[in-house]
Amino acid sequence: MRLSVGTSQFFLWGFLLALAHMPLPTEAQASDSESHAVAVVFGPGEKMVFSIGYGVVDAGEAIVEVIGLTEYQGHSCYQIQSKANSNRFFSSIYKVRDKIISYMDVETLYSRYFYKRLREGDYKKSVEISFDHENEVANYANGKNYPTTFGVQDVLSAGYFVRTLDLENDTVFDVPAHSSRKTYDLKVFVRGKETVSVAAGTFECFVVEPVMQGEGLFKHEGKLTIYLSDDKYRVPVLVKTKVPVGSITVELKEYYPGRPLINAGGPATGSNEGLNEN
Repeated sequence: MRLSVGTSQFFLWGFLLALAHMPLPTEAQASDSESHAVAVVFGPGEKMVFSIGYGVVDAGEAIVEVIGLTEYQGHSCYQIQSKANSNRFFSSIYKVRDKIISYMDVETLYSRYFYKRLREGDYKKSVEISFDHENEVANYANGKNYPTTFGVQDVLSAGYFVRTLDLENDTVFDVPAHSSRKTYDLKVFVRGKETVSVAAGTFECFVVEPVMQGEGLFKHEGKLTIYLSDDKYRVPVLVKTKVPVGSITVELKEYYPGRPLINAGGPATGSNEGLNEN
């Protein structure tokens, strides 16, 4: 039994989780997607620290950050990384050491590269993918190739892109996302707003719910709800998900803004009390 299914789900979305995204699904849809876009609010140096709760148990910590910029196949990309580690107590029951990396194109915000290394109890898995958008192919490091769609996102870059959208109540966004050798249609629903209090502070948040269409990432994993701060940072403040063996809660403990390549613009409209500005 893999207790960290929900944990991985969050970081695979990652933002997830921001978890963290609506890319331009096809060139023909570009103008429609751009109409919902706002400034890129993240950049090199941004760091988010989360506590992970499994039911009432403090299970561990996750760090999600934009390490910097990197060149990949001639494209300038954000290098995004997430790490999830169980704490000493939980590791005595079930040890988790997960790491995920995504290269997200600076200009298009598409995913160019994805790497996942899971170490969960006795379960071990590594996946490496290079996305060829022009030929609509996902090239795996094991030599296998799978068809995908122009503008596809991996499940980590997806969480970051959603932070760039002009979120409004009752809005629905569509995005192609690739995971486990398949490309799925992902719908992201903006359900409304709620005030959320976590260790990092109290925030007015957009309530965002990603739903996978058909068989795939979230079909058997239960409901996933992400609370994004309604301010210029669009930080994933809280993530809740139910899994077959319980529930996972991910709460923001610390936030360090990065250096956006484009001015984030606009005043903060929600409470960012408790955010670390240094």
